[in-house]
Formats: sequence, C-alpha cells, structure tokens
Amino acid sequence: MSEKKKSADPGEAEEPKARANQKEARSAKAPARSERPSRPVRREVKPAAAPAKKTGGFRNWRLVRFVRESYHELRYKVTWPTFPEARNMTIIVIVLSTAVGLLLGLVDAGLFQLFKLITGK
Repeated sequence: MSEKKKSADPGEAEEPKARANQKEARSAKAPARSERPSRPVRREVKPAAAPAKKTGGFRNWRLVRFVRESYHELRYKVTWPTFPEARNMTIIVIVLSTAVGLLLGLVDAGLFQLFKLITGK
C-alpha cells in the first residue's frame, strides 16, 4: 500500500521545488513588501450630493409621471415598423385568421355530423 503512494505521487516531491523557484522569480522582479517604501494612498472624497427637494408639484404625481415616462418610451425607445412592414404583417394576420377560422369551421361541421350519426337524429 505504501509503495502505491510513493509511486503514485512523484509530482508532490517536485512541487515544493517549483514553488521555491516561483518565489525566487518573484523576488527578482519586485522587492518584497517589507522592502517597499510605504506611502499612504490618497483617495478623493466627493462631498455627498444634496437630496433633491420634494415639492408636492404636479410633475411628481404618479399618473403624470407614468404618462411622461410612457410618452418618452414610445417616442424615443420603441422601434416602429415602416408602412410596408406594417401592411405586410396586417395581411399575414388576416390570411392566417381566415385559414384558422375555416379549419375550425370544418372541424365543427364534421363533429356535428358525427354527433347526428351517433344520436340518430
């Protein structure tokens, strides 16, 4: 059992060597933390923004705000189809609606005939 462990883990013996080589390479590139001169890090501190004044004005009403935001979205964010695209999509909807209506009408008529056949009326 111990032989399997010894033969199965040859990389473990090499790993500390690799780590030592990495440490040496790092120390050659940059000085260690203790050798680095310490200087304070200066960060800019921005003053806190003053809170917006809440006036009970007309613009802050929920309904008015909803209408304004809806208008802005419909005017500037929605991509509207061109006239030919809208016309073609309308024709497709009409054709498909007619086809589905005819199909459902045929199924209804067939089921009605089957019902009459079963009940004998």
